[in-house]
Amino acid sequence: MTVELYFPHDEIGSKNPNFDLAADYLELTAYFSDDCRSFTKDLINAAEIGAEEDWADVDDEMTNREEVLSGAIRRIAGRSNSLRDAYPFALDNSGDILTYEGQAPSYGQAAYLLSLVLSHLRAVSPILFRSTVYPSDSEIIELRKYFQYFATAALAAEVNGRAWSFGHPRLDKTGFHTKLAEVWGVFRDGTVQTAIGAPTRPQDDQIDVLAARLHPDGLPGFLLAAGQVATGADWREKSLRHHLEKVFTSRWFGQQPVTMMMCYHIIPFTRPDEVFFDDCRILGNVLHRLRVPYLVAESERLHDRGVIIEAFEQLAEAVKWVKAYATRGAPAA
Repeated sequence: MTVELYFPHDEIGSKNPNFDLAADYLELTAYFSDDCRSFTKDLINAAEIGAEEDWADVDDEMTNREEVLSGAIRRIAGRSNSLRDAYPFALDNSGDILTYEGQAPSYGQAAYLLSLVLSHLRAVSPILFRSTVYPSDSEIIELRKYFQYFATAALAAEVNGRAWSFGHPRLDKTGFHTKLAEVWGVFRDGTVQTAIGAPTRPQDDQIDVLAARLHPDGLPGFLLAAGQVATGADWREKSLRHHLEKVFTSRWFGQQPVTMMMCYHIIPFTRPDEVFFDDCRILGNVLHRLRVPYLVAESERLHDRGVIIEAFEQLAEAVKWVKAYATRGAPAA
């Protein structure tokens, strides 16, 4: 059985094709295929069948189709080079066939696949919507939780240290003040105290993940990262930067920490190179689909060394979901 995915002609088959979207289409097709494969030439076929662009010249049209194909192949090759073992697909030497190789996904591969699915929820992309495999509302809630756990592991690897899944709802069911006191009790830098006029029922005050590489002497001035996890279509409008620099510590600390927090934005999406510079300019350091998976893979070594990464045990549940989801379109036995 073949899962029918929507081919977004207006973005892929246009005069300014979205190569990342074309690559995603091939990956999702292989992911749900019975034989775990997709054919890159199918991009040309799909573009021709549903072409809406008014091409004045046939040669221009064919050139565009070939451009879509070569652009998608370049994106896939770039993903493979960036992620290596954390990339769950493989492109053959001729560039004709993309194969899904994540039937028993590693944590890094599962992080990639979960990110791929989150990149194609209805508000972001039409590829999965109205297909037989589109996740339910309750599943989407779970997927976003899983991504936060992957983000926690990724930020731990980024700073080579301990990490906390701080965002609401927290796995340990703690309230904001309790969790804040717990984390800063480890840091021992600053005195937790709520300022006058601060929100009376804060959930996480925009911080979803905290990670730190502490020094053996226990003194301040260590590597400390705070990240916001954003999985919705409005992710670029949720900059944590100003809040982190001007609001968070003055709101929740009587004696403010002297250790500076680095700002991170963690997303499941891919980004074109030419716009990524501005993403970082606005949002701070950005971990996206070409960074989170290999960092998650690196976090396993941290965890094996005994470094505490909160919610790390939940990654196995995410792996189970990703593995089962690949077979959702298969016919019943």
